[in-house]
Amino acid sequence: MSTYPERSLGEILHLELDEEPIEPERTYLTAGIYSHGRGLFKRPPIEGSETSYSKYTKLHVGQFIYSKLFGWEGATAIVEPEFDGLYVSQEFPTFRINTALASPAYVSFLAQWNGLHFRLKDKGTGVGSRRQRVGVDRLLATPIPLPSLDEQRRIAARLDSAFIKLGAIESAHVRSAALRTALTDRLLSDSGAETSLGEFLVPCDDVIDVTPTETYNTAGILSYGRGLFARPSIQGSETSYKRYNRIRAGQFVYSKLFGWEGALAVVPLEFDGFFMSHEFPSFAVRESHADTSYVGHLASWARLHDRLRDKGTGMGSRRQRISPDRLMSTIIPLPGLPEQRRVASMLDKVTRSTQAAEAQVAGAKHFRSTLLNAAFSGWL
Repeated sequence: MSTYPERSLGEILHLELDEEPIEPERTYLTAGIYSHGRGLFKRPPIEGSETSYSKYTKLHVGQFIYSKLFGWEGATAIVEPEFDGLYVSQEFPTFRINTALASPAYVSFLAQWNGLHFRLKDKGTGVGSRRQRVGVDRLLATPIPLPSLDEQRRIAARLDSAFIKLGAIESAHVRSAALRTALTDRLLSDSGAETSLGEFLVPCDDVIDVTPTETYNTAGILSYGRGLFARPSIQGSETSYKRYNRIRAGQFVYSKLFGWEGALAVVPLEFDGFFMSHEFPSFAVRESHADTSYVGHLASWARLHDRLRDKGTGMGSRRQRISPDRLMSTIIPLPGLPEQRRVASMLDKVTRSTQAAEAQVAGAKHFRSTLLNAAFSGWL
């Protein structure tokens, strides 16, 4: 509950559409809006002849803009200077801010506030989340906290100062992640010796029959080498699978369906004893040939994912299944064990640093949301 008086958005926003008819022979730079208050993004250039729209709306710095289709999901933003002069369709209405009542900086933070997004959820029409269109009238009828101009400026200044610091944390994480990627690629690429995955992966067969009355902890694999994730526990009676594959810490496991997209991992200790379907074959790592930590870094290596793209069978990206035989024939760099351990040790340190940065970023995102809630509740 806000301690500030509330006014409707219609009191501070006035529809302002700089519309232009589309010329078929002209190239247009267009924009879209991320959900959850994350701002605008640039789309690839498009020829006028390639769009079905008869006109576009030209953007101007400082305008408020939202998506009719995803306004309820937080697709709201202020037009920043780098988007001045770009175009959007009529699905993205634009508004002039009444600066006699509202500070543009204050409205910019409002556009990022999940409290506004939550209020817009009740303003949609249609059936189903993908059809919850928010019309202009409904948007403008939405109430928002609106203190005096001086108070708005004070709030915006405090948020701006805090967000600059939070942005520095996020930028440091981006640099850290880029460093890890570059170092991983260099260390794994420069080994000189190559062999197939089948030289050190041994298929496992720890398959159990599913019992209807038992509860099973199951796991899945994130794409792009991002590791395992825990699925909700499931009763045997709730799954169509008759058998499960039990995985153990230190095993290599992958997805037949999304292996080409990097859905492969080494099982960490916390997933020991979890279950997966037959779509996720598992393998023991032959310790006389390969270091488990080194194999774990191979699993997250983008070049291995690229090599697996040529191993799929079937038509279309969603049917590029990779059989165990095709996986094991894939060629990868594998130096001697001492060099593997040296490389793995270096990459382990970089990974721990990156994970610490990721935790800081997660904390920064939560703090950003907390700050916005405090600001618009009158507690900042």
